[in-house]
Amino acid sequence: DERYAKSGAVIYPDGSASLLATGFLASANACTPYGSTTGPSLNGAPCMPVLSASQAGLPESLRTAPRRFMPRFGFAYRPFDNKTVFRGGFSVYNTEVLGSIYYALTGTLQSATYEYNNSITGGVPAIQWPNVKTGGSGVTVPPNGTDYFGTANQINYKDPYSEQWNFSIDRDLGFDTGLRVSYIGMATRDLVWAPNLNQSFYSTTDYVKQPLSSRPFPNWGVINTRANGANAFYNALQIEVNHRYKAGLTLNSAYTFAKNLADNEGYDNNEFAGENAGERTMDALNLKHEYGPVSATRRNRWITSAIYELPVGRGRQFGSTMNRFADAIVGGWQLSSIFLWQSGPFLTPYFSGGDPSGTGSGIIGRNQAPDIIGNPSLSNPSAAAWFNAAAFTCPGTPGWQVGTPCLIGNPKYANPIGRFGNSGIGNVVGPGTINLNSGLSKRFAITEHVKIKVEGSFTNVLNHLNLANPVLAIDSSSVGQITSARPADFGGNRTGQVGARVEF
Repeated sequence: DERYAKSGAVIYPDGSASLLATGFLASANACTPYGSTTGPSLNGAPCMPVLSASQAGLPESLRTAPRRFMPRFGFAYRPFDNKTVFRGGFSVYNTEVLGSIYYALTGTLQSATYEYNNSITGGVPAIQWPNVKTGGSGVTVPPNGTDYFGTANQINYKDPYSEQWNFSIDRDLGFDTGLRVSYIGMATRDLVWAPNLNQSFYSTTDYVKQPLSSRPFPNWGVINTRANGANAFYNALQIEVNHRYKAGLTLNSAYTFAKNLADNEGYDNNEFAGENAGERTMDALNLKHEYGPVSATRRNRWITSAIYELPVGRGRQFGSTMNRFADAIVGGWQLSSIFLWQSGPFLTPYFSGGDPSGTGSGIIGRNQAPDIIGNPSLSNPSAAAWFNAAAFTCPGTPGWQVGTPCLIGNPKYANPIGRFGNSGIGNVVGPGTINLNSGLSKRFAITEHVKIKVEGSFTNVLNHLNLANPVLAIDSSSVGQITSARPADFGGNRTGQVGARVEF
C-alpha cells in the first residue's frame, strides 16, 4: 500500500490489542499510541502504524473474499459410426485454502520474546519451579531491522484456479476393447509463491554492511509472505487402452507424455508445490528465475492395471465329477497386478551459505542457484555419478572446485557479485521407476452368506532396484551421487503380506 511506503503497517482483528507484542512492534518503530500515524521517523522511514481491522478498512478476516465465475462445458460427437466418438471440454475450478496457510500467521504480531535473568544468592537460584520469572514484564525489544515476520498472507489473497481443456478420440476396437487418444491442457493461475518482501536490491556490498535504509522496509528484518502471482502450464498426450471383463480378464493401460512448467517450485523442491508454495522463493524481484519443469510431473509415465481370473476350476479343465471339488479348491483365484514405468523427476542443483546477489537471500537461509557452465547429462549415469556435477559452479568464484563450500557474498569470505546464479529449475533428470505389484486372492463360500477371502500381495514383486534422487547440493562432497534406494513413489523394496478375512 502506497500509504505505508517504507514503514508498512500491521493490522490486527478488532478487540485484540491486548495480544500485541509491544517489544516486537517497538523494534519496527511502531507509531504510538496504536492507531495513530504520527511519530518520529527512523532509518529514512516514518513510524509504522498499528491499526485494527476497522481502522484499516479491512474485514475481521483481514483478507478479502474473491468471487469467481467457474463455467463447465463439454461435448461428444459421433461423426462416422457408433464406434468412434469425439469428445472435448473446458472447465474452470479453484482450490480452497486449507489450514496450513493460516497457521503461518501464528508467528507475527504475537511474537513476544520474554527474558528473565536468573541469579544465585547463597547457592539458591532466584528462578526455580514453580516460580519461573523475576519481576517486570520480561519483554525485550530486538534491535531495529531484525524483526522476523513469519509469515504474512496477502490481504487480497485469491484462491488459485485452473482452466482445463481437453480433446479426445475414442474408438471401439472390438473384442470388448476400447482405445482413447487424448490431449489435456491446463493453465493454473494465482498460485502461491513465497518471497521475502524485505529483500534488498542486487548489490556488490555485503548484505550485513548495507544501511537499513537500502531495504524496502528499513526497520524490519525478514518479511516472509505467501502471495498470489505464480503460474503453471500443463500439456499432455495420453493413450489409453481399456479392456472390459471378458474371458476372466479386465485390463487398463495408459501412457502419458507430459510437460508441466511452473514458477513456484523453488530450489531443491522435489515434489508438487502445496498451498504454501514450494521452497521459499530465492529472488523476490524476479519470479521467472524459478520458472521450469515441475519436479513431480514425469515426462513419460506408463501404468497398467489388470485383474485375471485363472482359467482353472469351475469345469474348465475337469470332468463333471470333479467340478465341485475343483471349484472349491483351485477355481476362482484372481491375479491382480499394477505395473508402473516412468521416467525420473526433474531436479535442481543448488548451494547454500553464500549470497552472490547481495540481496540477503542466501544470508537468511534460502537455497541459491549456481552458475551452469556445461551439460549436466551423462551418457551412462550410475549411482556413483548420476549427473555431471562439473557442469555447475559457484557464481563469481574462479577456480572453485565442485564439492567445496560456495560462500560468495558471505561477509566473512568474498564480496557479492550483484546477481544470482544463472542455473535454472529442473535441469537434471533423476532416476526413473520400474515397479510391479501383484496379488493373488480367492473367496471360499462357507455358507450362503458367509465367505472367507484369502489373499497374498507383494509390492515390487520383482524386487527391482529403484534408485533415489542424487545429492543435489553442489557444495557437498557427495554431489551427484546416489546413496540409497527410492523409499516411496511405488519404488521401494519388495514387501509382502498374507491375510484372511471373513465376510458376512
